[in-house]
Amino acid sequence: MHEVSIIQNVVGIVCEKASENNLEKVNKVSLKIGELSGVYEDSLRFAFNAVSKDTIACGAELIIEKVEATAKCNSCNISFKIDHFNKLCPKCKIFCDNVLSGYELYINTIEGD
Repeated sequence: MHEVSIIQNVVGIVCEKASENNLEKVNKVSLKIGELSGVYEDSLRFAFNAVSKDTIACGAELIIEKVEATAKCNSCNISFKIDHFNKLCPKCKIFCDNVLSGYELYINTIEGD
């Protein structure tokens, strides 16, 4: 369950940035998570609640924005949805290695007082 180590890093960054910006309390943390990142939302939420206890982020709302996995064909130049097992262009049927989105995993916003 690598979600715990991810959230440990997230909470560490959130607390550091909150301190740098003189926040007394973090109310909301927004993450962008790509469909291909291999991270489970339920596990992230569970880990966030556990890891954020006794920190400035305790009780903060965790918002998870999912990012659709897409690619762009180098041959016919169209963009299309992909998944772990299918990265073939729907138009020309050529395997596409030009992934545009889907592997994201980052803190998007932090809100607090």
